[in-house]
Amino acid sequence: MSIVIKPLAQEHFQQSMDLSSFAFQFPLTQEQLNERSDSFINNDQLRLGVFEGEQLCAQATLLHLHTYIGGKVFSMGGIAGVSTWPEHRRHGYVASLLSELLIIMREQGQSISMLHPFSFAFYRKFGWESYVDHKTIELSSEHLSGILKNAKQRKLSGKIVRLNDWEKLQQVYNRYALRYNGMLQRSSEWWLTIIAKRKKGVYAAYENNEGVLEGYLIYEVTDRQMTIHEFISLTNQSEQALLNYIAQHDSMVHRVSWITQKDDEILFSLDNPRVKQETVPYFMARIVDVQSFIAQFPFLPSDSDEQFNIRIEDQHADWNNGSFLLTINRDGKAQISKSSERSTEEILISIGALTAWLLYYQNWYTLVRFEKASGVDDTLKRLQRRIPANRTYLTDFF
Repeated sequence: MSIVIKPLAQEHFQQSMDLSSFAFQFPLTQEQLNERSDSFINNDQLRLGVFEGEQLCAQATLLHLHTYIGGKVFSMGGIAGVSTWPEHRRHGYVASLLSELLIIMREQGQSISMLHPFSFAFYRKFGWESYVDHKTIELSSEHLSGILKNAKQRKLSGKIVRLNDWEKLQQVYNRYALRYNGMLQRSSEWWLTIIAKRKKGVYAAYENNEGVLEGYLIYEVTDRQMTIHEFISLTNQSEQALLNYIAQHDSMVHRVSWITQKDDEILFSLDNPRVKQETVPYFMARIVDVQSFIAQFPFLPSDSDEQFNIRIEDQHADWNNGSFLLTINRDGKAQISKSSERSTEEILISIGALTAWLLYYQNWYTLVRFEKASGVDDTLKRLQRRIPANRTYLTDFF
């Protein structure tokens, strides 16, 4: 039977929920179904399905989001809810959905896409590549005692205030998110519908002597364990004050855990930095339209204009596949255009590896080492010097 790919309508709600509940092993109550029914069709997302006749076989959701890269805001297509009934798997339905979504994202000006993979190997076949890791840190009672001891030896100015809502946290988050590649630009709606529901607990913020918030925690305590949903800090003073505040829960908790970015040096500040920690790959990213992405990308300035011949391999987006001439002006503004010329110094790279490189998740040497890219070392080094060294991070999930 031939298939049709089309947007889901309200009439497909029950089929979509049945498939999602089965695929993600998450039964929904009637109250949850009623809540999701009200927002099933809205302007912030597109639900796409593969149909055989009237039967929904596979589906995916495209979220209209924005992300920070190099301190700039990029329109981003977040892919979520990819699911297929078992009897329709390995028929190429998800591949068809992803191809269609790439076309849609390009048309909508979403030059980059992100997703949380069930399998990294699966999505790598379609051009997505790992771009951010999460490090989970777990502190014991011993570590809390050490933090309290250190706090007595230093003068911590400012104060901790507990807040009733998220609105005052938003400005702190925005300043923090600008520092990293891949963080979401959160809308008020995202705070209300996602953060407030998924990250419930206490809002505690650090306020400096001028009354300005410089950091915050969202956390909860259950069964003598503190789980920190967000630990956001703009200054060292804020970080140490929030650590001290965490340690003040020593009579209530035996363990404290939170997730941070993989290069966080906070453990260096502890008397005993030997803590339980685990680092795992988290999200994947993919440049959707290389020409649009490069036009927005903030390369570092240099003494002169530079040009690079790049051959990009992208089997699922023809507009990215082929030879390009990348021109980066001395002020960091760039453009990339198709080129018929070949060069002995040409850089050969896949779209996924290029994404990881420009987001500063990997450098040229690692990409070459694992045969994700090739080229003349001096040329690769020249391009590396123009890429901002912003770390990658993402505190959200979709």
